[in-house]
Amino acid sequence: MKLTAGSQRLFYLNIRQTHNPTKERRHTVMNMALTQHTVLEISGKMPSQEQVWIIHGAYKIGEFWEKIPNYKQRGQCGLCQSPESIEHILLDCDSLVSRTIWKAARDLWCSNLITFNNESGKKMTGKSRLFNILVLESAHLIWKLRCERTIKYKGIKEKFHSETEIYNKWLHVINTRLKFDRLLTDSKRYGKKALKVETVLKTWSGLLLHEDNLPDNWVHNTGVLVGMAPRRPPGRNR
Repeated sequence: MKLTAGSQRLFYLNIRQTHNPTKERRHTVMNMALTQHTVLEISGKMPSQEQVWIIHGAYKIGEFWEKIPNYKQRGQCGLCQSPESIEHILLDCDSLVSRTIWKAARDLWCSNLITFNNESGKKMTGKSRLFNILVLESAHLIWKLRCERTIKYKGIKEKFHSETEIYNKWLHVINTRLKFDRLLTDSKRYGKKALKVETVLKTWSGLLLHEDNLPDNWVHNTGVLVGMAPRRPPGRNR
């Protein structure tokens, strides 16, 4: 499946296909899927739904506030006044944060016309891993910035993050993840738990800055970054 510049919901197609949203509340499904894939990424093992069921209702949003007298308004999205849920925050809310982050993730994915399958139709595990990284890191940052907007800045629009700030924060997150991937290949430090060099190469190759100038095995090179430049705030590019 090739990811195009269409709806941001395409990013979640791979997750949604494994669940039936008519049988469970959709935000619970999203929580469950994100948790399972995060644990899988870290440990290499997919936990069962029973093992991560504790996450159900863990976020104090939406329905949580409807049960508390005089706090019902907190269950509404501060931007569009819709009932707030994890799915709404990540997918449905037309906030500058979600628009900017999902567009950046799509642009990186599409920069080398990445697909999940090769020409023979075989699934490419490295690119599936990249997909999971982009989705999970992007979703976590959207949630983090939503909390800053709502709690730290108390909904004051003048203090909201600018598009440039949001983009640069996302780029920093992705480059940090790339750095950690490279560091985790250190077999002397991590032994059998070390990440395979081949896994890192298959995940990130084709997306790097000045990649033509890098060796075939660039994992141990310092300063390796994805091929997207940070943006300068207005007035600083003169």
